[in-house]
Amino acid sequence: MQVMIVGGNQMKYVASRYYDYANKLANGFVRNNHTVIRFFDRDIARMSNIFRTRKLGISGANKKFLQQASSFQPTLILFIHADVIQLETLERLKEILPAAKLAQIPIDPLFIPGNVDRLKTKGPMMDATFLTTAGEGLRRISSGRPAYYIPNITDPSMETGRAFDGKCDVDLIFACGSFDREGGDPRKSTLEHIREHLPEINFTCHVEKETGGLWGADYMDALGRSKCGLNLSREREGPINLAKPEDLYVYSSDRVANLTGNGVLTFTHSKYNLDKLFTKDEMVFYDSNNDLIEKIAHFLKNDEERRRIAKNGWKKARRELNERLATQYIVDVLLRENISYSYIWPTERVI
Repeated sequence: MQVMIVGGNQMKYVASRYYDYANKLANGFVRNNHTVIRFFDRDIARMSNIFRTRKLGISGANKKFLQQASSFQPTLILFIHADVIQLETLERLKEILPAAKLAQIPIDPLFIPGNVDRLKTKGPMMDATFLTTAGEGLRRISSGRPAYYIPNITDPSMETGRAFDGKCDVDLIFACGSFDREGGDPRKSTLEHIREHLPEINFTCHVEKETGGLWGADYMDALGRSKCGLNLSREREGPINLAKPEDLYVYSSDRVANLTGNGVLTFTHSKYNLDKLFTKDEMVFYDSNNDLIEKIAHFLKNDEERRRIAKNGWKKARRELNERLATQYIVDVLLRENISYSYIWPTERVI
């Protein structure tokens, strides 16, 4: 099958995010014996004008997108944050390739400003929308078309660490792009609480806006040397855009795949409902900052138990939440009559 992936990792990141979702999907399709071609809409837009700005290159990028689709004749086209591609272009695409299946796969949570509106704009043109949030929240973005949950996925060629087997020099790690720009980010207060109550541990924190962040191979290497990791996901964007309970149902950033895929003992707040994917023998769930402190201290003192649970989580992530199964699932939903595998994640169709 011919697959075209639009959007994803951009040239401006110079491979610092090589482990992003789009690259994992591309690997999954290839490993499942499909042909994959990429179209980086934002990069093409910048390259389509002498000023190298995205805005001035939108028209040129849309023309090139249609040219590439017409030449490649894909069976399936996936859009990942492909904001440069316009609605009139999708209408023309359907005229050129009426049999092609279209789907969008955004990674951002539902409470990010404008995310729901962006998804609903293209939604009517899509055969399906896949989101890393499950349940009733999907109704907000379905636009009368099917919406499905899809998990954050591991890729054995990217998450190569085995922290449960190694001699780790880091007790606890957390890395993210930025805290809430409006202040009051609960993740920041959690980190401060840990530093206050566990000052003796080697706790490395990497936040781009504060410490320069941690990206690329350096990030993967650090995870492979870390005993424990914090899977702290956003739950707000500013004081107004607060997550509703349905926005967090089986939700996580892709950090969860990076942690579990590298064999790090992963700590996640129970409100994200990741117990739908992992058991307490594969991941550590906590209910409050004080509960988190107690559990971090416990597992740092009980190394054998730490390694055992981390290894169990690594096995689960590698076996059941990987790039091959995610792409197989997309094909099942869009091109087959039945689900071909007993996926561990919610597979309900929401409209």
